[in-house]
Amino acid sequence: LGRISPEKALEDAVAAAQRSGIPLKIWGKMQDKAYWQKIQTDYPNAPIEYCGFLSTDALQQELRQCRGLVMTPRWVEAFGIVAIEALACGVPVIAYQRGGPAEIVRDGKTGWLVEPDCVSGLVSAIGRLDEIDRQACRQQAEAEYSLEVMGDRWEEWLGKIES
Repeated sequence: LGRISPEKALEDAVAAAQRSGIPLKIWGKMQDKAYWQKIQTDYPNAPIEYCGFLSTDALQQELRQCRGLVMTPRWVEAFGIVAIEALACGVPVIAYQRGGPAEIVRDGKTGWLVEPDCVSGLVSAIGRLDEIDRQACRQQAEAEYSLEVMGDRWEEWLGKIES
């Protein structure tokens, strides 16, 4: 879920899908067609499906049907809104332990944090997705990232600035 570009390291998620045999649906903007073609060439037997870019409502409908979301960024993601979107849909997140996703995912509770750039770690985490309570994912999103909670946080921050 996101841009199809090299810094997202989609090839790691595709390699994990190929090794695990678990289908991988891919949504997002096709930013780098040559990169996508290379992935398809390098992993011809991977059970993957590119589903395009969807509206928010359509994406949420599709996402909530998934067993999990895999995030494999090569760079330090500043925040990781995709992880929060998945959690809000009750979907566990498997993410490399770097940047924003590492601060969002509760390892063993709302997903799994994996050593960065470790495809075997992704495969292992995929095999453990059923250990995650999907309701706990939704509860974390509501408790930490709902509009009400974020509004309160902003008010608190702005109050500190005015003081």
